[in-house]
Amino acid sequence: MIYQTLNILSLLNLKASLYYNPVMKTFILALIFSIIIHILFLFNYKVEKKQEDFHEKKIESKKKKSSITYVQLKKPKPIKKSEPKITEEKKSFKKEIPKKFKEVKKEIKPQKRREKVVKTKKEVVKESKKIVKKQKEFKKVQKEVKPQERRKSVDKSSLENFLLENPVLDKELLDDVTKSYIKLYGDEYDKFTKVQKAFLQNNLKDIGRITQKYLSSKGYPRIAIRTKQQGVNVVEFFLYPNGDIKGLKVINSSSYTVLDENSIDTIKIAYKDYPRPKEVTKIRIYVHYRLY
Repeated sequence: MIYQTLNILSLLNLKASLYYNPVMKTFILALIFSIIIHILFLFNYKVEKKQEDFHEKKIESKKKKSSITYVQLKKPKPIKKSEPKITEEKKSFKKEIPKKFKEVKKEIKPQKRREKVVKTKKEVVKESKKIVKKQKEFKKVQKEVKPQERRKSVDKSSLENFLLENPVLDKELLDDVTKSYIKLYGDEYDKFTKVQKAFLQNNLKDIGRITQKYLSSKGYPRIAIRTKQQGVNVVEFFLYPNGDIKGLKVINSSSYTVLDENSIDTIKIAYKDYPRPKEVTKIRIYVHYRLY
């Protein structure tokens, strides 16, 4: 019992000496740290060794699987071709007996003379030369005519033909649609030439029909459909003989700017299909807008 108590006291004294001695304290800490490092190093070494063994086993297993057995192929023996036997056939020649031909005598007819044909050709050539000479003389006469006189004669003849084909009629003899278009001109209609009057009487109805056709194909304006806008406006423009138009404007408004702008836009597209006058003519037409 006394011995045990002495041992305990000695240990306590040793601990106290170690605790209060700084050199011994650092030595013990370094010793503990070195022991821990050695343990970790040994553990890491064992892990790496196990991994290397595992990889080696994998590689060996792959080698076993991928092992290919090679077989040596023998060359095939050449096949001997059997040459076909040629059998000579004995040709039997027969003596050909020459055929006897009968002599046929043909009567040789004398050829007819062609004197008459040659004579007709010469006469035809002479007649053609005479016709060519006449045409040349006619051309010379035409060249002597002055260009200004020719233009006047052509213009007069074309206007006369136009008036003969499209004569100017009385207003009362026209249909109702054409009458309604001509009323738009008022007293100005009487000041127009015969050619202009004839064109208006025969084509105002077609111009209005073509405009309404393009208007329907273009479609009713969406804003006008929403607000339920309807009405009629009167459009005026000058139509030229080459098909161009100038001075396009709205004379009588439909009291809706959307409809007036839409009618001008449609005429800018539809004028290409309008009939062409002989003289510059003022055109006035109705453009109708109706919601069904």
